[in-house]
Amino acid sequence: MNLFKELKRRNVFRIAGIYAVVAWILMQVAGTLEASLKLPEWFDSVVTAGLMIGFPIALLLAWAFEMTPNGVKRTSDGTDEQLVSTSKIDGLILLGIIIVIGLGIWQQMNPKQQDSGDITDSKNNNSVIPVKTGIQKPKETIQPNSIAVLPFTDLSPNKDQEYFSDGMAEEILNVLVRVDALKVTSRTSAFQFKGQEIGIPEIASQLKVRHIVEGSVRKSGNNLRITAQLIVAKDDKHLWSKTYDRPLSTDNIFAIQDEISNAIVKALKDKLGLKNIEKLAIKQNTQNLSAYELYLQARPLFIGRKQLAKADGFLIKAIELDSKFAQAWAMRAAINSLNLYYEIYDTTTEQDQINSLDYANRSLLLDPNNALALSVRAFTKINANSRLRGQFDYFDIINDLKKSLHIEPKNSTTLLWLSAVYWKLGYIEKSARLLKQCIEYEPSYVPCISNYIGRHEYLGNYQKASDLYLNNLAYGLLDVQNAPLLAIAHSSNKLAFMLILNSPNYFKGWNRNEEIYNAYRNPSIDHSLLIKEAIDWISNKQIKPISWEAILIPIGYKPQQEKMQGYDVFTFNTLKVDSENAKKHIKGIGVFSYWQKHGYPPQCRPIGEDDFECD
Repeated sequence: MNLFKELKRRNVFRIAGIYAVVAWILMQVAGTLEASLKLPEWFDSVVTAGLMIGFPIALLLAWAFEMTPNGVKRTSDGTDEQLVSTSKIDGLILLGIIIVIGLGIWQQMNPKQQDSGDITDSKNNNSVIPVKTGIQKPKETIQPNSIAVLPFTDLSPNKDQEYFSDGMAEEILNVLVRVDALKVTSRTSAFQFKGQEIGIPEIASQLKVRHIVEGSVRKSGNNLRITAQLIVAKDDKHLWSKTYDRPLSTDNIFAIQDEISNAIVKALKDKLGLKNIEKLAIKQNTQNLSAYELYLQARPLFIGRKQLAKADGFLIKAIELDSKFAQAWAMRAAINSLNLYYEIYDTTTEQDQINSLDYANRSLLLDPNNALALSVRAFTKINANSRLRGQFDYFDIINDLKKSLHIEPKNSTTLLWLSAVYWKLGYIEKSARLLKQCIEYEPSYVPCISNYIGRHEYLGNYQKASDLYLNNLAYGLLDVQNAPLLAIAHSSNKLAFMLILNSPNYFKGWNRNEEIYNAYRNPSIDHSLLIKEAIDWISNKQIKPISWEAILIPIGYKPQQEKMQGYDVFTFNTLKVDSENAKKHIKGIGVFSYWQKHGYPPQCRPIGEDDFECD
């Protein structure tokens, strides 16, 4: 029997052609439905898999059965004369196949452009994060449920209550953020217009919001007047407004915050038809008015990382007035944890760690759901582990940060810290997705932007990392300290690389910087002599460049175990995770024990009971 003729007689070729055309159409429909109906990412994959499985089944059925004028019959029951006329059908099938092939070729030659923030994990082939970075204007339309709270104006006679008026606006913002149905602009973004003579429509346009909350505070003697209004930004019309005249007391301050927040939510709920929004409740942190005012004076200094010793002094006085002021204890914990970076006090790092944990635990004893205390306790433990001064369980650290995020889901600092933990543990995709959330909520938050660029660099997306850095540099958000030098070198941007390396904080004055650039471009070559001469040059300088080890690691410098404090082995591609020093570091900071209990990241795997390897 001639197999080709038999396949043709049984219409196997025809069925294969029809199946291919119909299957291609169904796959296009599945992809469109997934995007338009926001179906799960696996939807079109399941459809494709089902069609692939069905293909051989369709061919088997075509072999066994024939379509005749009397219906479907087994092939043995039919004759050539009984088969349905095929000339026109075959022509249409052939035309359909040609169209499908042509469209397939066109799609391959014209791929959809990726968002400028996409990261593809080149090691694990996983799509990680699409996100807009920096302060680029978003492409999406303004959402009807979007809102920003501007700093309230201080109308007090002596104009000395700015901390109080700002605090009022911040407290209202912090309450509105908890409403899932609202898209609330972050404090940093909204407060950037403080003191500027800009109209509400223009501010709303720049913030991409539909509604604005503004107000004023007049505090005189024992009297308090607070005015607040909710404005529809497009036409600058008031949707709601009210003035509150009350005697000055903590009870009245928190009651007014409560009333304003709920009135705003109710007005938006009625206008937008929002559902399932519960009444908001303001937590009264203290009954002592003086303690609360001291806390409000400390808060802007803490947020701005300015005069932190002065801020801590305010908090010490507040706690003396009210020893059960949980939020004041939490902020003291945060300030002491920052001494490592800002050198507020002349104390040892170990003492800072002890103080920070002590104050955070005091706060949590008073208020187990204090988000700041939970985050700071976790952050302190992260630093202790990194510098080999403690052996805290990463599982507990992650739980504290997750609990804090459950209380304050849009807290950018907590998102950053949780991302840092997953990065330290090698879970690159989890880390990156948290950075995406951080930047979406806080587009100008430099730590998240800088780390996001670093993820691109680690994954080998050098041109993308370099472009993002230069873009954010143009908007004034980054400086040389944030430069992804490895990415800049590999994207052939020699001018930018040399300008950064010749800055005072790095290798300014050394005549071998071009060799470092070439070494970055060719990291596989032995650069040990260049590294030695760079270290010799550094040792003869009165003021050493900061983080010089970080500059030399990508070209082969191997820090000793005691010098790896604070470094993450997933920071540089050239710092091999399976090297002896890196393995010792991973085990020393508790990462390996976490892997053993909770699972390895995708690029790592166990070897026996007490060893591992990573790609």
